[in-house]
Amino acid sequence: MGKARTFLEVFASALNEDFRFPALEIIVSIHTVGIFIILWVSTGSGPGAQPGLVFQILQRGSPEAVKAIIVSSLAGLWSFVFTSPIFGMLILKNIAYSLGNDLERGVIQNVLSYPLKRRYILTAKLLSSVGVVYMLMLGIQIFELFILVPDTVSQNIGFVLLTFMAALSYPLLVTGLVLLLTLLFKRGSIALFTGIGLYFSISVVMLLLITMAGVTSSDIPLKIAAILFPGIALGSHYQYGLDPSISKLWTPSFDESLFYIGAGYALAFFVLAMGYLYFERRLEI
Repeated sequence: MGKARTFLEVFASALNEDFRFPALEIIVSIHTVGIFIILWVSTGSGPGAQPGLVFQILQRGSPEAVKAIIVSSLAGLWSFVFTSPIFGMLILKNIAYSLGNDLERGVIQNVLSYPLKRRYILTAKLLSSVGVVYMLMLGIQIFELFILVPDTVSQNIGFVLLTFMAALSYPLLVTGLVLLLTLLFKRGSIALFTGIGLYFSISVVMLLLITMAGVTSSDIPLKIAAILFPGIALGSHYQYGLDPSISKLWTPSFDESLFYIGAGYALAFFVLAMGYLYFERRLEI
């Protein structure tokens, strides 16, 4: 009981540090309004709107067509463009900047004095900086989608959650990479700028791989990109979300799509595990 209470104290302290007013409120507001507008346009719903083709498919289309629209909306490239940067900025702020500054100023020494193993302290920090953001963004998007197309969400809630899993493994991978950089540099400013460069450079690599697939007419670059961003595998399975000339290069089965989702998370958790090992055994303060 004593260790659980200490863990909650460390977690509460991390929450207070990570989400000082008004940073979180501003990002949540932008995310809420932006995602709602995108979903509103893509579904053709909303007050006084004329139901568009997409909305009609969601209401009366075949199960496969409905799932294709869900993949396009929640795990497609637009989700990468609009949602991932929001995650990325919060991850960079909470891990690279906050944790980096704590390491630079020696504040982390006070936290390490708690009667907790280092891995539990790092877990409390990650739950605050990343876990809370994940649950918040997930809740916002499902709630907004439910307002626009409630029947579709209620009938396909498992698949909706699966598409979110496909879209969110990339930010988790970035989390592990930024954590490693922060622990190595031990300086908030350097970790922040390096993390920004890393975040967008991986994004560029993914887009270059997709372009390369179209130029070379090979599915290998697509498969590599699908490990970084598993939404590509789901989109290719349903032939939705990519340029048709690229999508036809690779049509994985649903089980293959699940494999790529698992591979994306395996890579992300491997990098996170490296961060845990370094924090617990190699970090000298």
